[in-house]
Formats: sequence, C-alpha cells, structure tokens
Amino acid sequence: MMKKWLSICASSILLAMTVSGCAGGGGTNTNNNGQKQEETGGGGGKQVTLKLMQFKVEITDQVQAMVKDYMAEHPNVKIEAQVTTDYETLLKTRFASGDEPDIFAAKAYTDIEDWSDRLADLSGEPWVDKLAPAAVPGMTINNQKLGFPFAFEGYGFIYNKDLFAKAGITDVPKTLSELKEVNEKLKAAGISSYSEGYKEWWILGQHLFNLPFAYEAKPEETVEKINKGETKVADLAHMNGFFDVLDMTMQYGKGPESVGISYDQQVSDFASGKTAMMQQGVWTINSILKINPDIKMGMFAIPLSDNADETKLPVGVPGYYVVNKNSKHVDEAKKFLDWLHTNGQKYLVESFKLIPAFTDLQTTEELGPLAADLSAYVEKNQTIPWAHTLWPAGSNQEFAKPLQAYVGNQMNREQALKEIQAIWDARKKQ
Repeated sequence: MMKKWLSICASSILLAMTVSGCAGGGGTNTNNNGQKQEETGGGGGKQVTLKLMQFKVEITDQVQAMVKDYMAEHPNVKIEAQVTTDYETLLKTRFASGDEPDIFAAKAYTDIEDWSDRLADLSGEPWVDKLAPAAVPGMTINNQKLGFPFAFEGYGFIYNKDLFAKAGITDVPKTLSELKEVNEKLKAAGISSYSEGYKEWWILGQHLFNLPFAYEAKPEETVEKINKGETKVADLAHMNGFFDVLDMTMQYGKGPESVGISYDQQVSDFASGKTAMMQQGVWTINSILKINPDIKMGMFAIPLSDNADETKLPVGVPGYYVVNKNSKHVDEAKKFLDWLHTNGQKYLVESFKLIPAFTDLQTTEELGPLAADLSAYVEKNQTIPWAHTLWPAGSNQEFAKPLQAYVGNQMNREQALKEIQAIWDARKKQ
C-alpha cells in the first residue's frame, strides 16, 4: 500500500517540529560552502550551537524527548529551537536582523523556491536515495534537493464515532447534502457538530480554503490562469461548495464566535466530546489521545458538491527541514538531519506518529485510526493535492483575514472573494 501511496501523493505545505538540545567538538575545518566552522565530537571541545526554527506545536513533548536523546549522544552540540504560530513573520524578522537560524522549516514548491538562494544543497546526503518519490518534487530546485521531508499528512473532518452512533448516523457523508443530513441528525440528538478554530489563519485560510483549488481538475493550470488574469478566484467550480461547508460549520457550531476559537480549544472541545467533528488532520492524534485516550474516532473527506465521486482527501508533504547555507555549522546541521533519518522509525513514526516520507521507514498500526482512514483513501486513489503550495508566497495567511471577516458577519461572499482576489493580485507581483 505504501508504495502505491508514494506514487500517488502530491507534495506540499506548512509544518515543522520543535527542538532544543545539546552536543559538539573543537578545532576548525571548512564546510561545503567554503566557510570555517568548528569540528565537533562526542567528547570535550568547544560547544557548537545550532539555531532551529519550526512551528509544529502539537508534538512538542515528543520532540523534546528526542532532543534529550540527541543531547546524550552529542554532548557538545546545543540546539536552540524556537516554535511559533507566527512562523513566517518571525523567520523573515530573524533573517533581517542577522539572527539567522541554521535549520528551519519550509513548505514545498513556493516556499522552497523563495528561500532557495539561502539553502544548502542536500543532494549528497546519505538519506537522499531513501526519499519517497512523491516527496522529491516539492523540495527540488535546479536539480538540487534542498529539503528533508517530515512526513505525508492528510486532513478532513475528524469525527467521534460514539456521538455519530448516538445520533443514528451509520455512514460518513460523501456529498454536501449528506453532510447537511449528518448535521441535522446531530442537532436533533442535542449534539454540537463543530467548534472550529478559525482564530488560526492556517485552519481557515490554508487548509479549508485549499479545497476548492485542490478539487480543480488541473490545479497548476488554474493557478496559472489566475496569475495571468484569465480567470478569478471566485470562478473556481467548487467555490460555492467551500462557502456552503464554511456556513455549515458556523450554523451547526459556534457561529461568529468561531473566529475567536483557538486550535487548542478546537482540539480540546472535540477530544472531550463537546463536539462531534472538527476540521483537522492526522497530526492531531497525540493531542486528542492525551485528553481522551479512549475516544473512538475516524476521518472523512470534506465534500464540496453532491457528486460523491468528487469527494477526496487532501494528502501531501506538510514541510521540510532546510539548512541555511550561510550557517557557520552547515556540516553539524547535516549531521543532525542524518541522525534524524537514521532514527526515523523511533522518532518520526513511533513517537511523533507521522506517516514517513522515506521508503526505508514503515507505517505501523500504532499510528492510529486517522492514519488508517487516510491510508484507505490512498488505497482507493481518492486523494487531492495540497494546492495552496501553488499560491503566491504569504497569501495563505492574508486570505484568512477576509474569511475571518466573513465568519464574523462583517463581509458577504462577494466581498470576501473580492478582497481575496486583491490580495492574490498584489502578492503575485512580489
């Protein structure tokens, strides 16, 4: 199944993981970019500090445990990690101020391309020949492989099986009409459908808004037409379906209050049984089980039409570790990535519960029910790409603003789409 998946998946998007730890050496040598740097070893010597930036907060505890292990093996290397939800802004600020990270996270395609002149070529690293084929295109610029992929991920509506059964729901919805029926049954049973975290730009302006683009027959061609002014965002075939789903999440959820709900609250409300569904992905498994280890849950694709054959799950590579080629410690940064791959089964798969993007790492049953449902969509070739990676750089965060205004009843559909188009037009020129 995994090999089939790797040939199907389209790569992309926003991820990273948090780290802080220690290890290092002494003396100097020259790295692959002609810069002098300190040699490091397992014993004494001058300490090397690696600065790492990322934003995937839901596996913080697991990453910290990994870092402790790295510290034990490399006592002279210190990894200073910074995790933030305002990642893109802070990353640019750090580079502008000269406080550049040695390792940071980048999204596929657009992000990798935008940062490519600052990235070290990783093509010669020992783990490169183990990359899953589907993970390669999003990190390759001018035949140089510039990233270390974390995983394959997917998202949709995660649902509580017990609450669905209580409402008399026996099948997951495959069309917009069926989704409406599910919401009505939950309402009749006195169960709230949603508590969506629309305070977070990425939940609304990236993941949910990705769907009408991903459902296009040829997303790349559609995006190119928008860039050339040959069509508009509002003209996408499934744009009305997107707003219909957005309306449902408000009507059967928290309404305008959704714009003030955080990711943490969204996950907490779902995990504690306050809501029957939430729009999220496989990365939430640890956070959910930490709150409610006994919950029975699954995940289904979000329909944007009444054609069940069109309903598919977005699957892609959420992000890559990249190495700043101007770092004084390029070789040490590469050593960390090599170590992470070598120990990938233990950390990426078993601890972080990620679906590996390397052919020598294996999925396990411990990845849980969300990964199992994702795999079922892959098996049936019912996947769509993370098309937001094709958008103009930085636009995803900006798109959230008019969509949040729509949720808050401050804009109608036409006004929100007009503002989104204006953002697109401005961003594509940058």
